[in-house]
Amino acid sequence: MDKVYNLNREATMGTNLNITNNVYLRSLYRGNADLSKKDARKEAKKEAVAFADTNALVRGAKVLTSQAYSGDDRLDSKASKAKFYLQMKSFSDAYNYTMDSADQLGTVDAKKALKEMKSLRKDYKDELEELGVTFDEKGYMNLSSSAFDNIDKEEFEEMFGEDSQFLKELTKISKKLNRHIDYQA
Repeated sequence: MDKVYNLNREATMGTNLNITNNVYLRSLYRGNADLSKKDARKEAKKEAVAFADTNALVRGAKVLTSQAYSGDDRLDSKASKAKFYLQMKSFSDAYNYTMDSADQLGTVDAKKALKEMKSLRKDYKDELEELGVTFDEKGYMNLSSSAFDNIDKEEFEEMFGEDSQFLKELTKISKKLNRHIDYQA
């Protein structure tokens, strides 16, 4: 388990945004893996960053919906729990990066997406908190690593599995924002 956690590198963005740069997060950014790092984000155009962030968020949601939460004992071992936590953390980081880049864009579409994300957080607040997923006052997602020690697979599947309304709505918001980013590769 230590090897899995050693893949992480914390980076503080602003006052409240901590990003754990790991192989899971970089994989969500695929061809734009450099934009998963704080320094590269500063150098890139804000449209390019927002475009990469929204794509990474959609990929992160897809990773979570494709998990085998029940039917096997995948999430029972410590190594499997650690891997799942890192996948959730990468999703959370992509979410937080999307919040940050949408705010930086400041367009009407970005403001609308942020408002929709805030509404979505409110709608699922209780269910997410039961799983150790909380939001700070600025709307950044935080994970309680201790919540993953005693994973209730059925509850995680309900919130993050293939039938997850939360992830379907979040994906819809992210894709809509992505389509409205004026970005030339």
